[in-house]
Amino acid sequence: MQQELAALAYQSAGFVGLPTSYLPPHPHDVDVDLVDGWLVGGSAGAGDNGHGPPSCGSGLSHVADAVSETRKARRLASNRESARRSRMRRRRQLDELSACAAELRAANQRLVVELNRAEARHAQVVRENARLREELRRLRERLAAEEETTDRAGEDAGDEAAAARTP
Repeated sequence: MQQELAALAYQSAGFVGLPTSYLPPHPHDVDVDLVDGWLVGGSAGAGDNGHGPPSCGSGLSHVADAVSETRKARRLASNRESARRSRMRRRRQLDELSACAAELRAANQRLVVELNRAEARHAQVVRENARLREELRRLRERLAAEEETTDRAGEDAGDEAAAARTP
């Protein structure tokens, strides 16, 4: 409040352009604008020492436009940099995924070869198992046939022995 009153007092005296911290408080009924602690407005050029914002009203809009353009330029630069980082990150992720896909394809190919070998070995074992079962069946038949002949031979021998024992 005191700074505003001091600005009012010293603007009428032509002290436009001085920082308000340099001005002692002195109330007067004169309009004055404060921008970043600087007196703006009042008598054009009276006491203007070239420091601070210009004393004409059009200068403020120019300063505001310049600040706005600077902010816009910074924001655009920041957005460009962010987009560049995003593209780089996406490219890195794509490269990683491509390398991973290549590794998985190679592993898949190795597994297919291994599966084919296992299937071939399985088919071979199934054939050998079938052959062995057939051999087992033939051997059992042969054994059964031999047991029959020995049983008959034993019966025949038993009949002869029994006949020899009979008076």
